Amino acid sequence: MRKFMAFAFAVFFHSYCEKPSPERFFSEEEKKAELVIKEVYRDNEKSSHIILMNGAEKPHFHDRHSFEVTLVKGENRLNVSGQTVNLVPDHRVRVEKGTLHWAQNTGRGYSILSVNFYPPFDGKDRRFQLN
Repeated sequence: MRKFMAFAFAVFFHSYCEKPSPERFFSEEEKKAELVIKEVYRDNEKSSHIILMNGAEKPHFHDRHSFEVTLVKGENRLNVSGQTVNLVPDHRVRVEKGTLHWAQNTGRGYSILSVNFYPPFDGKDRRFQLN
C-alpha cells in the first residue's frame, strides 16, 4: 500500500507541477522572496518539499537527514563538500546527512526545486557553517 501511495503522490505531484505550472505553489509576493519552502507531502519515511529560490542558502549541514533534490524550474547550482553541481531538470542529486552543502539560484529569475528528506524533515538538525 505504501508503494502505491508513493506512486500516486508522484503522479499527482508531477502533473500538478508540470501542468499547468510549478508557480501555482507560490503567491506573487513569495515569488519575490529570497527563499520559500513549502511541505507538500509527509509520511513515516520521508517528507517532500517544494522550494522557490531567488538567492542562495547559507552553507549548512543536516545531522540526521539525507535528501534528494531535483530542479523543477530555472537555473540552480548545488555546492556539496567543495564541489559544484549545476542542477538540470529531472536529474536527482542525493546529499547524505552530515555533508556541507548549499543551493544557489543562478538564473535571471527564481528557481524551483523539489526536495525529499529521509527521514521526514523536522528542522531541528540544521547547523550552519561557522566562518
